Amino acid sequence: MTQAKVLSFSPDEPSSKNALSLAKRSKWEHVGAFDGDEGEVVWGEIKGSDGTIYHTRVGVDNFEFKCSCPSRKRPCKHALALGLLRADDASVFRDAPPAWVTNDEMPRPSFADKTEPNASSGPSNEPLVPLQIPATWQPLLKSETGKAYWPKLVEFVEEERKSHTVYPPSGQEFAALEAVAPDQVKVLILGQDPYHGPKQAHGMAFSVRPGITPPPSLHNIFLEMSEELGVPVPKTGYLMPWAKQGVLLLNAVLTVRRSEPNSHKSKGWEKFTDAVIKSVSDKEDHVVFVLWGAYAQKKEKLIDTSKHTVVKSAHPSPLSAHVGFFGSEPFSQINEALQKMGRGAIDWKL
Repeated sequence: MTQAKVLSFSPDEPSSKNALSLAKRSKWEHVGAFDGDEGEVVWGEIKGSDGTIYHTRVGVDNFEFKCSCPSRKRPCKHALALGLLRADDASVFRDAPPAWVTNDEMPRPSFADKTEPNASSGPSNEPLVPLQIPATWQPLLKSETGKAYWPKLVEFVEEERKSHTVYPPSGQEFAALEAVAPDQVKVLILGQDPYHGPKQAHGMAFSVRPGITPPPSLHNIFLEMSEELGVPVPKTGYLMPWAKQGVLLLNAVLTVRRSEPNSHKSKGWEKFTDAVIKSVSDKEDHVVFVLWGAYAQKKEKLIDTSKHTVVKSAHPSPLSAHVGFFGSEPFSQINEALQKMGRGAIDWKL
């Protein structure tokens, strides 16, 4: 994690300047760190100008910024400042965690009445498409719909869409499975949850819609690919050409509320996507599983490593790419494993 990488998330210049001024241990009431499901997390409590204590946490491995302050700019100056402080001196994060940290009860922000244009997280008024597993995957996954978690998950997603903007758009939740049938899977790249910004997510991990600027993690993936393979950095972040060659771009959680990363975790999606991973692992054909970051690597226990290849490294997030992702050569590792098993290399060039 570097100062430049943290500031790359800044929505504007004033936020960057304010964050730099707050990136001092003396500005914070308490700061600490712990290893969470998503990797390293740093947390802090900082006093606002009105005396209110704001609760802030930053996912170092998955570049998740959260804060309970009322600003609608996300990431806010407090979250950026905490990330900058972590980049400057990790040793200061040693306070004992309070209850909101240990109980995973991050206070929700009370947004100010004045909103920014297009900042609403209200419902998008899009037509609701029923959650239906793609036909090619139903023989493997149909039993999931009969389990106790499934109707609760369906109800949760439907209710969320009625009251909030949820990504990807309704009907695109299973786009990754629709793009790659089970017998076509050669590579499975595991993400966490969909992009939470407008017009980005379309149901495939790391991929964005045509015409959308690649987000930071995807840009870092492209930088590694360019350096490793000697190909130009792609101008598009639309990864359908990979999917058409058998690359399953699967997120562990398939929906998210706008501007609230991980807002749909632990609602049932993980149970479903665990079943997807297991079904791919049960294939007789050799598959390469790509697990970037601590969160994805916890899923290795679902994979039969005696017959499949697992490629692991740090996450391509700007907060961790320089400590294990860059230089890891994942694309060469994937193709080497595929060719060794007679499955044919992936043409990664876009």
